Amino acid sequence: MPFLCPQCNQSQLNITSKIELGPDTRSDEIMLQIVQCYKCDFSGIAVYEESRRGSLGSDSFSHYCYRVRSADLRALRELIKNCPDPRNRRCECFSHHTLNVKDISGRWCALADVHLDGRFDIER
Repeated sequence: MPFLCPQCNQSQLNITSKIELGPDTRSDEIMLQIVQCYKCDFSGIAVYEESRRGSLGSDSFSHYCYRVRSADLRALRELIKNCPDPRNRRCECFSHHTLNVKDISGRWCALADVHLDGRFDIER
C-alpha cells in the first residue's frame, strides 16, 4: 500500500528498495528505504525504527522520510542494491558494514554525512 507523498500530497509514495540494519541503543529494528512517488518526481529516503523496550504492549515506531541530494540517493541506492541479503540485519557485506555505523553512544548514525533536507512523517 502506497504512502502519502510529501511533495504532491497523493498516496503514490512507494518503497522501491530497503535494507534491514542492526539495532542500536534506542531501536530494536532499523530499516533504511528508498522511496519514490509514482505521481510526481519526488524520490528520497525513508527510515523505519521500532522499539519494543519497556512495559508489555509499549511498542513504538517511527517512519519518516527525507529529501536528499541526487548523488547521496544514488550512493544509498547502490549500497542497498549491492547487498546479497538486504533482509538479513546480520549480513556481513560491505553495504551492511557501511550502513550499520553507530556513534560513541551506540546510536545509529550512518546518515551523518548525507545532506538531509526536511523530515516528513510517513503517512498512509
